[in-house]
Amino acid sequence: MITSIYRSSDIMPSKSISITEDVYKHLDKYRLKNESFSQVIKRLLESNSDIMDLAGAWKKIPDIGPAIDIIEKTVKKIHEGTPDKINLI
Repeated sequence: MITSIYRSSDIMPSKSISITEDVYKHLDKYRLKNESFSQVIKRLLESNSDIMDLAGAWKKIPDIGPAIDIIEKTVKKIHEGTPDKINLI
């Protein structure tokens, strides 16, 4: 016979919130298997790091020069208002 015993500390108090359907769909895409919406929200909030943590990260990638050139050309074309289709290479 299996008996479940719950202590008051095992059950977290909860609150209901309303979200729009598009936000629900976004959260659902990020949800892992068997993960509650509360868990996905908590995971996403805790994963946000300071943008400055990424400063200089590209320097660690070998042969990054050609990729940076492509990115710079693409950004320039976007700012110049070129057509939607941009050939990267």
